[in-house]
Amino acid sequence: MKTKNITTPHWFAAIFGCGLMLITLGTASAQQPLRPQLILDVDAPEEVNAQPNFVMAQPLAPFAIPFRSTMGESDYAAAKQRANSAYAPGVTKPFPLAPTPLGPPVIKTNNFNGHRETDGLFPPDTHGAIGINHFVEVTNSHFDVFSKASPPTLVKSVTLATFFSYTAETLFDPRVVFDPTWQRWIVTADAFPESATVQRLFIGISKTSDPTGPFFIYNIDVDFFNNNDFYDFPQLGIDQDAVLFTANVFSAAGGFRGADFFSIAKARLYNGLGFSVPIFTGLAGTLAPPIVEDQNASTFLIAAPPSGTTLTKFTATNTSHPSSTRLVQSTVTVPSYTVPPNARQSGTSQVLDTSDSRFVNASTQNGTDLWQTHTINLFGFPSAFFYRINTSTNALKQSGFYYASKTSDDFNASITANAAGNCFVTWTSTDASVGVNAQVRLSGKLSADAQITAGTAGFTSPTFLTGNFDPGFGIQRWGDYSAVTLDPSNEATAWLVNEKINSSSLWGSRIITIGF
Repeated sequence: MKTKNITTPHWFAAIFGCGLMLITLGTASAQQPLRPQLILDVDAPEEVNAQPNFVMAQPLAPFAIPFRSTMGESDYAAAKQRANSAYAPGVTKPFPLAPTPLGPPVIKTNNFNGHRETDGLFPPDTHGAIGINHFVEVTNSHFDVFSKASPPTLVKSVTLATFFSYTAETLFDPRVVFDPTWQRWIVTADAFPESATVQRLFIGISKTSDPTGPFFIYNIDVDFFNNNDFYDFPQLGIDQDAVLFTANVFSAAGGFRGADFFSIAKARLYNGLGFSVPIFTGLAGTLAPPIVEDQNASTFLIAAPPSGTTLTKFTATNTSHPSSTRLVQSTVTVPSYTVPPNARQSGTSQVLDTSDSRFVNASTQNGTDLWQTHTINLFGFPSAFFYRINTSTNALKQSGFYYASKTSDDFNASITANAAGNCFVTWTSTDASVGVNAQVRLSGKLSADAQITAGTAGFTSPTFLTGNFDPGFGIQRWGDYSAVTLDPSNEATAWLVNEKINSSSLWGSRIITIGF
């Protein structure tokens, strides 16, 4: 039950099932610390041990999960039309990309199938993380655990409904992160709204390093203002002391209200305690939190608008101390970019969704380096572009395109990097001009290399996709994100997960170990 009691024009109190929420309104100018818009109080979590033999079904019939752009539907459609019309037959991209690198990563021990479409939801939103002994994959709408041993074995597979013990609405947009310092798993997903005043975000925290065991499950109502807002595309990160959460928020009419950000002390979450934290709202979308690999006192979040010459950076401090959490906005100048066109497929006129230039996954932060990647337009081709940002100067240390060939369409990219400054990437690539179906591709570079090269194909789909049609945009829905994470046992190695096509109407996923 939720009630709201207005006490003054600028203070509200709302009581709901997961705790007490106090809302305060405020403003701040650029370059000054932003003020949080509300304080969220959440009670201690439920403990759940979801066993594989107890499977709770999704509550709704199969359906496509809609894509929501921060541009708005009509502007996004227009931007895509402009991008698609920019392609001219016979045009190619510069290739090869760079001189022979010092040492690109290669496929290592594992290259195997992950979860496949079983729940009737698309796109899969493939995400995953590698831990001490397991790889955890989350998709729409499933939780799967594989042993790290070679060959890997599936040791747990349940619906997200089972994992979070929730069946009121369908769960989607899952994320998972492994904290190598404290050896805890963090799993999130949100649900479609239960009503005009209730939408749930779930946070799962493992009690140990074993993801097949019990989890603390936090159940949070994220419709903070009881106004039928939609909480979408949540992202997940960690720094030294806190777990980081962001999401895009849309009005009932579909307009973008801004991104939300809040952080929760690991000491509270990992011990199954309640918490009280400030929430910053109205921020630049889509806001990517980092995975912080060192003990930096500052945490850097970053967002890419659909087009432009700047990125928006937020510097967060005291993320584990609610009374003194600070957020300061700045900008990073980058080469001009625009929304990417859709990806062409061989053998069909159906094209694949390539999103809207957003950062689709967490950044990697280490020292003064902040690594990110997204998909933008290059001569009428969707192409992946990476940034290595110096967070002290807000200047680019390295950046550049990477793609499979001079005629390929490349998108849905993720990046990570280790303490040595060596990076790993995964992305999706098609090349309709030479009959190449959707590939799971991988590459990276050593720190001294200037550019990421074309890399290699980890898997090539046997056919094209025609069964995941989005009537709103006339495209085939593709995974809104992928993931690549460092192996905590060996940072010269990373594990990735990305979407593939099993048949013309069924998605699958592929998990691959890569390293230098």
